[in-house]
Amino acid sequence: MHRLNWILVAGLLALCGVAGPVLAQDQPYRELDSPQSTGGGAVEVREFFSYGCPHCHDFEPRLSAWAESMGDRIDVVHTPVTFGRDSWALLARAYYAAEALDILGTTHTATFEAIHEQGRQFSDADDVAAFYAEIAEVSEQAVLDALASFEVDASARRAERMVSAYGVPGTPAVGVAGRYLIDVRAAGGQAGMLDVAEQLVAEESSR
Repeated sequence: MHRLNWILVAGLLALCGVAGPVLAQDQPYRELDSPQSTGGGAVEVREFFSYGCPHCHDFEPRLSAWAESMGDRIDVVHTPVTFGRDSWALLARAYYAAEALDILGTTHTATFEAIHEQGRQFSDADDVAAFYAEIAEVSEQAVLDALASFEVDASARRAERMVSAYGVPGTPAVGVAGRYLIDVRAAGGQAGMLDVAEQLVAEESSR
């Protein structure tokens, strides 16, 4: 076994009725060839997601509850991915525009809900601006300016580089400490992915 007792983890997942490969054969994370720098202090947990991904919509409340339970042991960083899709590229810029406008606390969950529960579509910047202006104390023009800003452009490019550095194969995905990317299938699903993340966080905290 490498670093963690994955046989025990596999047994626990089996008791929970999780189907999938045995973790002793399919390690639930891989180490990055080139570790990425993090902010230091708390252990960084990086979520790779898209607002357009239904699995990410399902994962969002689970991740939020887990992060709250972990407290100041972790620093959660959200990284939107595009996988070359224009619609996802717009949503990635929407995330960073909300960050730049300091309204993420209002818009993050609401954007997931708008797409996956209310059937709302975001075809262009105007759609994003209208939605943000509806739910947050911000004007449509301010949102449009943010979407077109150098700051958002730089953040989006940085996110693409991070996705490439981690070798993200799909979403949602979770990286830990700039060193590991967890395989959701080998981990036995989204709950298993967070179990593995918690164990990696414990290891990193004890260094």
